[in-house]
Amino acid sequence: MTSESVYDIAYPPPRGNVLLLSCMDLRLLDDIVRFMNHDNLCNRYDQVVFAGAALGALGGPRDKKSSDSPTRPFKHWRRAFKDHVKAAIELHNVQDIYILEHRNCGAYSKVFGVTEEEYGESLEEQDRENDDHFYYASKLERLLQRWTPKVTKNGKPLPVHKFLMDLRGGVAPLKPSK
Repeated sequence: MTSESVYDIAYPPPRGNVLLLSCMDLRLLDDIVRFMNHDNLCNRYDQVVFAGAALGALGGPRDKKSSDSPTRPFKHWRRAFKDHVKAAIELHNVQDIYILEHRNCGAYSKVFGVTEEEYGESLEEQDRENDDHFYYASKLERLLQRWTPKVTKNGKPLPVHKFLMDLRGGVAPLKPSK
């Protein structure tokens, strides 16, 4: 990969500190740093890493096999993420949260079983993959808004920005495919 990455983003970069949630995928570590530097966030972000990014921070998908009340297989991850968010706000005056999902995330199939196998390369499969990432990132965004009420100067929850990174380090805002 060259030192330049493509970023399909049209938003003003944050002026304050950021909490970054990303996946543990080894293939993208340098690309994540490049993306954060591109947003003028060098040495201005806390990073928390979970397999599956948003899906991991949620504690995984609900276990539908449980008849009474569905549980999450990694619910302790959810608590750890909540505690980290609170600490980042208190210690580093975090003003924005980035959720950085990525394509070809093995955690979706191998850890959480959301998909039986990894997503394919067809446009339909890419849309399905995008929509799954959007679904879990949006669920986490709603949860974060409940966890961070009235944190900002204007009394609103912290802004949450959702992104999808490809395997070449390109980043685009995460939104529904249709």
